Amino acid sequence: MATHSTTLKRLKEAAAKAAARATAAKEEVRSAKAQLKQARKLLKIEKKAAKQARRKVDAAAATAAPDRPLKTTAVAKPVAAPKPARTSRAASRSAPKPRVRKSPQPLRSAAEVAKSVIERLHSPPPVLPHAPNIPADAAPAATSAPGHTPQSADP
Repeated sequence: MATHSTTLKRLKEAAAKAAARATAAKEEVRSAKAQLKQARKLLKIEKKAAKQARRKVDAAAATAAPDRPLKTTAVAKPVAAPKPARTSRAASRSAPKPRVRKSPQPLRSAAEVAKSVIERLHSPPPVLPHAPNIPADAAPAATSAPGHTPQSADP
């Protein structure tokens, strides 16, 4: 069975288009994976900062109100107020401070990012509007001034 050359050309064009679409889809998946990786990295950083902040709060609470058992002796001595712990400047500089992320959008979870990527991959490409067709022989109406009449030859 002989195949027509037009059919063969059409099949080759379809194969080239399919290969281009596959390449574009691969690129989109790669970019989505990169976004997901960045989101996971930011989540890990935020978790670490929250953990450090919790530790600081717990340490401050422990030094502010220590829980000591009272002595049950017959003679009770007045308990002196605990002295605040001194911190050196070098220790305060070396302590890592949690950085607060200032972004208008909160972090999205990995599931949300993956869902949006899948929806974008399954949606059809956007349709662009066509350019308006203006006939070339149409005279523009804005060229004549209002109240102005064209001059005609005298009879």
